[in-house]
Amino acid sequence: MNVMVRYHPEYAADIGRLSPLEKAQALSAQKKIIDKPFKRSLGGVGKVISENASESVLTARIAGSDLVFVYKLIRSRDGESLLIIFASAVNDAAPKDI
Repeated sequence: MNVMVRYHPEYAADIGRLSPLEKAQALSAQKKIIDKPFKRSLGGVGKVISENASESVLTARIAGSDLVFVYKLIRSRDGESLLIIFASAVNDAAPKDI
């Protein structure tokens, strides 16, 4: 399955506010999300926030950290998928509105 990745414009600002250690953790987690963007019941890393037939909004938390990723997976019938990474929240802050 091919996954095309896009980033919300404010995502860069979120990552820019992180410490060097948090940035390294975030990049590692981002790679895992891109590799397995599906919900946990399908073998992915995401916890479902909302879902319909072709779109899912999911979160993924980095173990041992306060970093949380919010992303949207849009599936098409031809097997292509679009992954949009919206935000990373730090220190239990609420993720930005989607």
